[in-house]
Amino acid sequence: MGRIKKFAVSAAAAAGIAAATTLLSPASPAQAATCSTDAQIGTPGGTGWALCSGTGVTQTRVVLFCQNSSGGYTTLYGPWVANSVKSNAKCSSTSWPISVGYQTL
Repeated sequence: MGRIKKFAVSAAAAAGIAAATTLLSPASPAQAATCSTDAQIGTPGGTGWALCSGTGVTQTRVVLFCQNSSGGYTTLYGPWVANSVKSNAKCSSTSWPISVGYQTL
């Protein structure tokens, strides 16, 4: 009988801890935001952009990865922009976008 009672207390404690953890856990800032990106992949001198909107994001910037004919890579960062504004970046005339991403605050 003692084992059953002990289990019941443990289950109740576990449920309480789980509930408290859920209430106290901060939500990820980007959970409610919607972000989009696009780039002119493979186009010399190509551009890329990022746009985030929604709650939890105050600023966004594009991260553009460019490659040149020697196989070298460059990472370019667009300007930080406000919510719902596009951030743009451009590869040099001798390199082209190979990937695009974004950062948020």
